Amino acid sequence: MIDIGEHAGSGVPNIFNVWEDEGWEEPVIEENFDPDRTSLILRFVKKQAIKTSDKKQANKTNKNVEKIRQYLKEQEVAKTRDIAKLLGLSVARTRVILSEMDDVEALGTNRNRIYRLNM
Repeated sequence: MIDIGEHAGSGVPNIFNVWEDEGWEEPVIEENFDPDRTSLILRFVKKQAIKTSDKKQANKTNKNVEKIRQYLKEQEVAKTRDIAKLLGLSVARTRVILSEMDDVEALGTNRNRIYRLNM
């Protein structure tokens, strides 16, 4: 009894804390029988998390797409500037959203471009 087992196992929570702080995948503890063995698997791989800001941006974009559809139903055609003003976005961001919409058609060139819903 020479204090070899003192605080036995106290290092495992510290390992989990370090891995969490570093943003690595959580360690895995495996138990095997015959022979009895416990393994702690430590991987130096960063976690792949979905950022909440990405989710929020996707939700905002979906809401803006619906606003654009509704606006074009009412107005029939609209310029990028008018749609951007409606959404409270920049003209550049509005163009990106419009270009990703399959049911919206662009007519004309740069300055004279208008958008309408495909029917």
